[in-house]
Amino acid sequence: MQSMMSRRAFVTGLAMLSTPLITLAQDKDKDKAKEDKKKKAEEKKGDAKDKAEDAVDDRDKAVDRPGTDSGADRRTDRRRDEVKKP
Repeated sequence: MQSMMSRRAFVTGLAMLSTPLITLAQDKDKDKAKEDKKKKAEEKKGDAKDKAEDAVDDRDKAVDRPGTDSGADRRTDRRRDEVKKP
């Protein structure tokens, strides 16, 4: 009894069928990688926005260096407050 298909024909057919499946899987991996990059970029953008808001909030709490106009004004205000306490 003769086989319907030779081994060589079977392997060739299998290779021809597997090639599109492999490329499809690679495309899905690329899409996932792009989505991951987008998510990471959005997270970084959100973190940067939060840091900027924190910096603005911290700026109000900051103490000015000696020699700056704002620092001198604050020191004179503190001195006035000390004099008023007793």
